[in-house]
Amino acid sequence: MPTRKIENTKSPADIKRAIETIEAEVEKEKKKREKSGETFTSLTREQLDEKLRRAESPMIVWQSWNNTAPIGGLINYSVGVMNPDPFAWGTLAVAVSVGNRNPITSSDIFLSDFDRRFPTLAQPATIGFSLGPGASTSFSFALRIPAGVEKTGYFGNSVLQQISFHDVGKYLDRGVFFFGVV
Repeated sequence: MPTRKIENTKSPADIKRAIETIEAEVEKEKKKREKSGETFTSLTREQLDEKLRRAESPMIVWQSWNNTAPIGGLINYSVGVMNPDPFAWGTLAVAVSVGNRNPITSSDIFLSDFDRRFPTLAQPATIGFSLGPGASTSFSFALRIPAGVEKTGYFGNSVLQQISFHDVGKYLDRGVFFFGVV
């Protein structure tokens, strides 16, 4: 599916419907994830409203992870993506890496500057995924803590992107999570 430039033309009624749908999806995931002891974050109603008014879609609407792991252990990270648009998106992927990049506003720097001691992961292989109008999906990553890293806190980063196999891809959204190596 080609990359497209879309002007945000969501009406107030479209935004209200999208918020209600997203909040219902988030609440289901929150109960499930918190029950298993994971940290869970999602957008507030105000953040959703603001993001839907300014952003292209789809977007990251929730994320969860276990807080700590020893060297050699795993941080299990899950991310939820939703498409509130009335049209489908294709060739999408989510990538996860580690580095203190949350305040970086430049997408080029955000995407290229990361802690190379940790693996960089992406899903799904091989041509990405598609989301129809109003559809959602989630992905789970197992981030192994490499030998030689300090026992401290680290920022994990996720990025939602649209792949262009023969040109520059498109940055869509991002999330951050914070975990400890113990």
